[in-house]
Amino acid sequence: MNEAVLMNLFQDVVLLAVFIGTLRQLIRGKRSLRMTFFAFAIASGLLSDLYWLTYDILRPETRMPFAANEIGEWAMFLLLGAALGTKPIKRSTILEKLFVPVFMAANVALWIAWSGEWIEDIITGAAMGYFIYHLAAQCKQEKAFHGWEWRLYGIACMALIAVQASIFFAPEPLRHPLDLFCYILMFSVSAFLFVRMLLSFRHADRPSVSVCRAFAVFAWTLIAMYMSADVFYTIAYVTVTVCFPFLLWALIKEESL
Repeated sequence: MNEAVLMNLFQDVVLLAVFIGTLRQLIRGKRSLRMTFFAFAIASGLLSDLYWLTYDILRPETRMPFAANEIGEWAMFLLLGAALGTKPIKRSTILEKLFVPVFMAANVALWIAWSGEWIEDIITGAAMGYFIYHLAAQCKQEKAFHGWEWRLYGIACMALIAVQASIFFAPEPLRHPLDLFCYILMFSVSAFLFVRMLLSFRHADRPSVSVCRAFAVFAWTLIAMYMSADVFYTIAYVTVTVCFPFLLWALIKEESL
């Protein structure tokens, strides 16, 4: 059993546990639209993982350019965006209207440059962009982060895209240091967001703030995972998996009001 299969099994177990917990909440709780969309999102992610696990066992280390599991991932991103979008946005800002689409377009361009898979990467970027658009709007509306934090995240996003793009044109001796800088930047921001999320739970902040911060950790680490390879990909994958129970915890807190 290779590492990819073990990682997939680990995520499957976590997703199954989160899905069961979500169903219990729907049966016993308020049955909110947000929790319902979240349940479908987790189910989509679980089905995607199970498909990939089956494929990886039957055809190990064989790359499939386009697979059904990607449809499950797109569904998960769209449903997570729909879950966040159940709370109306009072006023859109330049962050959602301009920065998020530009940032996601830059990510898609990098993915295409790395993989050459145009259709898959464009659709993935659009689905993920829909999720991040609603996440950014909710974070701004709920004032989940301070102004200096937004500036920090904006600088981190621009620096990450700029350095990742520069690696294609940098001389060979500079590529490894630039790549290492990107990993340090991505995981530093991820660690910072994770701490902010944990503090939100500990200090009993408004449940809507906890929801925003939990989804923010998940979204940023997801971006990092798509930009990672080797051991860094494994770290990001595990972190994304660990985020799922926190997403459910935050949503339960919000529904308990």
